[in-house]
Amino acid sequence: MNRFYVRISWGLTLVFVHFRIQAVDLLPDFIGFWMAASALGGLGRQEHAFRVARLLAIVLIFLSLPNLINAGEAPVADEAFSFFGFSYGLLYSAFLLAFIYYLCTGIISAAKRNSLSELALSAHIRRSVFLTVTGATLILSPLALNTPETWQYLLIMLVIIGFLSGISIILLLRRAGHLLGPLVPAPDTRESLLSGEDKHT
Repeated sequence: MNRFYVRISWGLTLVFVHFRIQAVDLLPDFIGFWMAASALGGLGRQEHAFRVARLLAIVLIFLSLPNLINAGEAPVADEAFSFFGFSYGLLYSAFLLAFIYYLCTGIISAAKRNSLSELALSAHIRRSVFLTVTGATLILSPLALNTPETWQYLLIMLVIIGFLSGISIILLLRRAGHLLGPLVPAPDTRESLLSGEDKHT
């Protein structure tokens, strides 16, 4: 089992699952992104996409801090604060979308390198669904400011599908942890050259 993938799955559980008492989130998102960033540091030794995902996770650690006190949900009467919360939500969702994209891309690359075509296909499908739903939410959200009644039910449906898509990413990570196994260190070519080994002779 590869514990890096499992650690990321637990981290994303904190990100996608919320348990609040009044306005305080008892499952802080920033801890989830910190767990993901620490695990991606190990996975990034073999896949470039994981290194990019780690940088995005570090940014999301700070972007997710307002979620701790539910800053994104302001009273409607307070227009200035509501606009800030709305803009923050779009920025956060955009970075989360990019993070999931590179995370799944890394899984696809690692799966192909290990001849796990089924895992690669599963990661590709789940990545596409998440990007489509999140992208549609980002595009339609500004429209809901002017015509909330028209887009309300559609946005609610997209939020539900987005949540289920996030859960599917968590399950994908757990499956990847079981199938990909522990990391195998890359061979040291310098040591081979110094010892006089040549595979072509």
